[in-house]
Amino acid sequence: STHTMASQTDIAFRSFTFASALSGNTLVRCSGDNAAAALVTASEVIGVLQDDVAAAGVGEVKLFKATQFGIVSPGPVTAGNSVFATTGGVIVGTLVTSGVTVGTAINSGVTGDIIEFAVRI
Repeated sequence: STHTMASQTDIAFRSFTFASALSGNTLVRCSGDNAAAALVTASEVIGVLQDDVAAAGVGEVKLFKATQFGIVSPGPVTAGNSVFATTGGVIVGTLVTSGVTVGTAINSGVTGDIIEFAVRI
């Protein structure tokens, strides 16, 4: 019989700034514009810090899913908070009727801005 060995698939790595020192292999969440921190709530997780990082340092995070970009309409969207898909193919910062949570904003933005978000669906 043929056996398949488990392997790690490299999807996406991204650099984030960290306000506090963290150890490598810590699960992280978005915490502000291009910033990440240790989890507060399990549902916020976006990836794993690859190496130790000092306070105010930059660390590489292996994301669970590749990031995406979306058009904010209407705004605002705040980095570190959830973003929602809604009719018209845009993303918003507040859950609306028939909206669905798609991820966490990596950047803040106002109406018409294109922002990056970490996918959580």
